[in-house]
Amino acid sequence: MGIEGVSTYLKSGNMDTISAPPGFVSQTSFVLRNVPRDKESPRSVSRQEQTTGFGTDDKDSCNMFLKSRPWIVHGHTIPSSEALRPKKTEVRRRRPLKVSETKVLEEAPVFNPTEEEFRDTLSYISSLRDRAEPYGICCVVPPPSWKPPCLLKEKQIWEASTFFPQVQLFGIQTENRKIKKEVDADSNDAASEGVQLCRVERGPGYTLKSFKNFADTYKKSHFGMKDEVLGSENSSPSLKPNELIVADIEKEYRQIVESPLIEIGVLYGNDLDTATFGSGFPLSAPSESSKYSSGWNLNSTAKLPGSLLSLEDCESVCVPRLSVGMCLSSQFWKSEKERLYSLCYLHVGAPRVWYSVAGCHRSKFKAAMKSFILEMSGEQPKKSHNPVMMMSPYQLSVEGIPVTRCVQHPGQYVIIFPGSYYSAFDCGFNCLEKANFAPLDWLPHGDIAVQVNQEMSKTSLISYDKLLFSAAREAVKCLKEYGLSKKNTACYTRWNDSCGTDGLFSNIIKSRIKLEKNRREFLISSLESQRMDKSYDAVNKRECCVCLGDLYLSAVNCSCSADRYSCLNHMRKLCACPCDRKSFLYRYTMDELNLLVEALEGKKLSSMFRWAGIDQKFCASPATTSSKPEEDKGKETDEVTPCNITRKDVAAGTKDQTRVKARSLADILNVKDGNNDAKETLESCSKKSNRPCDNDSSEANAPKKQKQ
Repeated sequence: MGIEGVSTYLKSGNMDTISAPPGFVSQTSFVLRNVPRDKESPRSVSRQEQTTGFGTDDKDSCNMFLKSRPWIVHGHTIPSSEALRPKKTEVRRRRPLKVSETKVLEEAPVFNPTEEEFRDTLSYISSLRDRAEPYGICCVVPPPSWKPPCLLKEKQIWEASTFFPQVQLFGIQTENRKIKKEVDADSNDAASEGVQLCRVERGPGYTLKSFKNFADTYKKSHFGMKDEVLGSENSSPSLKPNELIVADIEKEYRQIVESPLIEIGVLYGNDLDTATFGSGFPLSAPSESSKYSSGWNLNSTAKLPGSLLSLEDCESVCVPRLSVGMCLSSQFWKSEKERLYSLCYLHVGAPRVWYSVAGCHRSKFKAAMKSFILEMSGEQPKKSHNPVMMMSPYQLSVEGIPVTRCVQHPGQYVIIFPGSYYSAFDCGFNCLEKANFAPLDWLPHGDIAVQVNQEMSKTSLISYDKLLFSAAREAVKCLKEYGLSKKNTACYTRWNDSCGTDGLFSNIIKSRIKLEKNRREFLISSLESQRMDKSYDAVNKRECCVCLGDLYLSAVNCSCSADRYSCLNHMRKLCACPCDRKSFLYRYTMDELNLLVEALEGKKLSSMFRWAGIDQKFCASPATTSSKPEEDKGKETDEVTPCNITRKDVAAGTKDQTRVKARSLADILNVKDGNNDAKETLESCSKKSNRPCDNDSSEANAPKKQKQ
């Protein structure tokens, strides 16, 4: 009956009023398909009548009945057997957005310091940081009086110094997926814009003179050859090389990066060591060029008093580097090593155009680069820390990444801030010199660089902990001298602003000591502890055998391999030996590190003297010692620590420290009051304190009796 009722109701023509009762609407869709049956078999007809309620004569009513069910998929065809076979998933390159020819990048700020502002290099750069760091790069135009002589033009360097530039090949057709940009047959021009990879090879040897001749000849032939190749397609009038401006060459460079029409190759001399090749600045300060011995002379920038690199002896970051370019030679996208500051000076030649992505957009930039590497290769890329890729800065801007443009002319400086990615191209032959430096505000960036290098198992060029505690030694020394003399020197002013309870440098030291404390408490509580000797890292710095992290503060060693060390996090991966055969090496105890915090906060003058004595004894580099006040006497410096230090080591350290105090005090009193007063002072010192000072006082007075 129900079937007949539905059939009768549908025949009445009120099909639109039918709806499924609440709760009976299907949540999934399904497909109806015809099942072939034998024509003579009545089963097909009866089957249709049972499922739909209609006979063969009610075809139209049946179709209307099925159309009112939205969960039934109509017009479905049965796929073939070949279509049902599983296919290999392939990664296809995303089609980049069409880069507008009228896209304009934001210009980097340009500063014109006065003679007085230009005198102090690091102070002036520090004053620009808040305004220029959001751009990642800025340009500084020196005063008219700053015209240093270019020593590269001297015959000894210009004609004799040889270098081997790299050959940069653009638009090369190759089957290597790491070099060739994969373009589908059905792709249009918009899909081939924005990204290019080029092959880099080692070139022949050149001098500056021969390289300039080649660069000038190439610039003339390139633009002439372009007009011949393009012919009528080049609607713009041809320009002579001497008539080209920066905008014309930038347009040509953009064409090469986004969609090259011809295959070209250029030369680029990158990162030439000025210690062997020669620097453009004077190395010494003779009388006629004494004004060029300031911090703007890149030979002394890294070793300025305010730069932390003055405490480190590393040629890879302290020696300036030279770059020699030609028309359309490129500096691929990169970031400065260890996220250091970079100061670049263009000695001579044609302008250079820079593109920069600020450090605050670093994560976006890396994500975009990784996505394009994956899509262009067509497969999962191999592990690569610094992929070399030519990506149009305008394409990055379309992807939502802010890009800054900067044009540098000869005689101008460019400052690259920490964490920024940058690229550049040259408008003709030029010579550029670059130096790194690290002011105090670089420390947070350096800490991040160390963590990233450890995660990637990459060796750091500098020892961050050594640099940090060398700076702490310098800060305590300046604070101690001010506490004695009350003279407001430039050194004290620089460190006083960053020290104190809430100072930048004090907070960085606290954070590092807290991290070290947590590692020692939870990782090496069961190991035998011993202090590092001065020969531990006298030759070279120690690195973890697993993550290549710096082991300046602490390390783990095993008796099975004397020259193999690990950090506290990877002590179990050092070897398969049990823990009782491993030993924990430390440079400072936790009590000594807490004493350093007190010294930097300036709470007690005695803490500064005590830390200076400890650092002088257990650090490889010597520190300047001073006399100590009376309230510092009689206090223990080495106490029982959570590192399982034996009382024998503690007592030995206390005795040696007492000798240093007694001798320094004896020398000072001997100069001021004479020998007799010195004897009385030392005798009273031995009576007041329970320390074994009698032997020290007798040894100090022995040579004086012989003189009398």
